[in-house]
Amino acid sequence: MKQLQLTDYNKIKKYLDMADYEGYNSNFVTMMMWNHEYHIEYEIHEHFCIMLHNYKGIKYFAMPFTTPKYYQEAMDYMLSYSQKHHFTFMIDCAVPSFIKEIKKIYGDRFIFERTRDFDDYVYDKDMLKTLSGKKMQKRRNHYNNFLKEYPNHQYRSLSIDSDFDLILSCLNKWETDKNASESLSSEVYGIMFLLSSNHLLDIKIGGIFIDDDLKAFIIASPLNHSTIQIHVEKADKTIRGLYPAILKEFLDHEYSSYQYVNREEDMGLQNLRISKQRLHPSHMIEKSRVFFNSSYIRLANKNDTNKIKKLWFDHFEDEDSSSTEYVFNYQYNPENTYVISFHHKIISALQIHSLSVSGYKDCYFIYGVVTDRPYQNQGLMKKLMNRVLDDYKDKRLYLQAYHPEIYQSFGFKASHTHQLIQLQKSEYRKESNAIFDNNCDYLSIYMAYCKDYKEYGIRDKKYYHDLKIRLEAYHENIIGFKSNHQDIGYMIYHETEEELYISEFIILRQLEDILSLISSSFHKEIFIECQNDLNIHVKVKEITAMMCNQESHTPISTRFINEIY
Repeated sequence: MKQLQLTDYNKIKKYLDMADYEGYNSNFVTMMMWNHEYHIEYEIHEHFCIMLHNYKGIKYFAMPFTTPKYYQEAMDYMLSYSQKHHFTFMIDCAVPSFIKEIKKIYGDRFIFERTRDFDDYVYDKDMLKTLSGKKMQKRRNHYNNFLKEYPNHQYRSLSIDSDFDLILSCLNKWETDKNASESLSSEVYGIMFLLSSNHLLDIKIGGIFIDDDLKAFIIASPLNHSTIQIHVEKADKTIRGLYPAILKEFLDHEYSSYQYVNREEDMGLQNLRISKQRLHPSHMIEKSRVFFNSSYIRLANKNDTNKIKKLWFDHFEDEDSSSTEYVFNYQYNPENTYVISFHHKIISALQIHSLSVSGYKDCYFIYGVVTDRPYQNQGLMKKLMNRVLDDYKDKRLYLQAYHPEIYQSFGFKASHTHQLIQLQKSEYRKESNAIFDNNCDYLSIYMAYCKDYKEYGIRDKKYYHDLKIRLEAYHENIIGFKSNHQDIGYMIYHETEEELYISEFIILRQLEDILSLISSSFHKEIFIECQNDLNIHVKVKEITAMMCNQESHTPISTRFINEIY
């Protein structure tokens, strides 16, 4: 490997052109600006060029610079090189077009980690230049204010020969900060390198002057795909509208034939992300890391609990800290949890528990199927499911699914359905003979309700004891109905300011009395998830309550499962 130097451009240019990658990371100007941080080395082979970065002791490759025809030759060499030199194989900042080809060649031999924080923001150049349209209204207002305050400002293309000292002094003045971060100091170093190397790099510099003082400047260079990259955008922060002004006027004067502007990534900084999103990017260039796939499936152990808990909390949007604590205090068992482990991380998990169902033995319930977002869409859940199906061959497996179609390919079919009803309160205005009561025997109500069903979840006192703890954790409630001192049903529900949602509706008799009671007691929209045989106005839709991998030997109208895990 050779250290990448400014004078190497002509040696590697043809390989950069062959690769034709999107993304600013493949720009030679970018490489040079940040080479003091990444210490890039390169090798040229007959069909490809590879580059190795060394950032704070961590080595990783760029995508190989070649055509797709030689990806495999280059990748095989890179793998061999990393093994020979004893570092973990990784490609950083890989773009979708490259990943698509790698998957075709290698299948699942590699694993991909999405790195959203490093996606490129790409904008329509004309939108940033003209500032026209509703999306640009706020930015246009700032620019118009700038024009009003500084009508005699001037835009000028800058020359290193005559403007170097001026740019440097302004940069020092604008960026001086005793608390300046390491990354800012590194950026200043990179800017100085670009300025001093202008004669060898394909860059343009433009600035805005107010009363002959430089107040803003931009450094940019051309990329592939009719795109220019903004490397540096600096301005006097005390002048309103100066940032919109320098970008607009730079684009007015430079790179007239280009269509897009790449403004790099947001690095996961929330304020920067908001700022870049407000400019309405035309598209994003997604970035990922590529690793040799050393992932494997195993049962969880006690050391995995916090990792799986975090995965659960981050993935399921309807979970909060209270509900997550309940799951991992009362339900989670590492011996019943399958995980995919990769580089000491848990990237996918699945839990399976025994389930008591009338008429069947050896029934199990699958839940908590989750894959870490950066690793989604590469078949990890499929691998876990296939492993469980293999380990539980000939067992009766149930699951609840937000997206039932996902599990159909594994042989699961809808085994239990419910109807979701939006209650028409105007239909239930009669005086009710039912009352709410917190002292109902919920287990007895449930068993009486299920006596006419053939396939239902078997519950006991412990179920309802634990259910109360769960409902509190999930901010839900259970309340019974009585009439003439007799238990006639109960409901499990949660409510917001706008609606009441009943997730379990167990009614023995006097349905209209109960619906009238609910209608008069809750002054909001009411939704009820219940069995299909309840005749309530008006049905919204049928939903799949449970799926199973085996056929049932009873009609669907005689099945009821609404187990809550």
